[in-house]
Amino acid sequence: MAEKISFEPPRGMRDFYPEDMVWRNKIFDAFRASGEAYGFEPYDACVVESYELLARKAGEEVGEQIYHFLDKSERHLALRAEMTPTLARMVAQRQKELAFPLKWTTIAQCFRYERMTKGRKREHYQWNIDIIGEDSVLAEVEVIGAACDALRRMGLSSADFKVHVSSRRFLGELLEKSGIPANLHAQVFLALDKRGKMPDEEIAAMLRDGGLGDADVKATFAIMDLKSFEGCPELEELFRLAEIAGFADCLEFDISVIRGLSYYTGIVFE
Repeated sequence: MAEKISFEPPRGMRDFYPEDMVWRNKIFDAFRASGEAYGFEPYDACVVESYELLARKAGEEVGEQIYHFLDKSERHLALRAEMTPTLARMVAQRQKELAFPLKWTTIAQCFRYERMTKGRKREHYQWNIDIIGEDSVLAEVEVIGAACDALRRMGLSSADFKVHVSSRRFLGELLEKSGIPANLHAQVFLALDKRGKMPDEEIAAMLRDGGLGDADVKATFAIMDLKSFEGCPELEELFRLAEIAGFADCLEFDISVIRGLSYYTGIVFE
């Protein structure tokens, strides 16, 4: 007896019927228009990457969160979970031919094999805007400005959304001033990034497992209550330039924004 065929998409995946495409296109059009207005060049790439490339990304359980498989030639491949490794590969491949800084943008379909929650499936589209080869805060200003512009093109205002901004460099300096050595910061960042997703007691346990004593754990949580970025030149410059560019009202300092991945260094935002 033939197995009954399901007409549902695979678990965690989505179909887009014409009525859905109307709204998806409106959103994508806003992304593209903002990217163009801010001078970002469009690019695209293959959905399948080598597993080794994706697994090199540090800071999270990559192997558990991506779809990976062996092809008919026994090559270990994977569906991209995000665009950063692919972007790095493409730039490395032609780095001698490219003129830096680069400003690239794409709308990428990505796949993550993870526990689903309301509104979060295993397949999603992600708008990427990246600047490579620019050390100044102006790079963050342009990226955040483009994101705010896209939301405004969708009819939203600063009353509807806020960009929460912090600096991992600033947080690292605060941790060092509290007596927590730099070699423990990676573990501290990883633990604090989970704040809000698990109870503080579990975060404290992670910090202790990472080598912090009780006094250090207490000092770390005290830093998380900080409301001012005074003494952080890069954040002061970011807010100054955002004021000139006209989107400072969309920004909010939030020391608890960490980002768990180790390749984040200076300014971070959500």
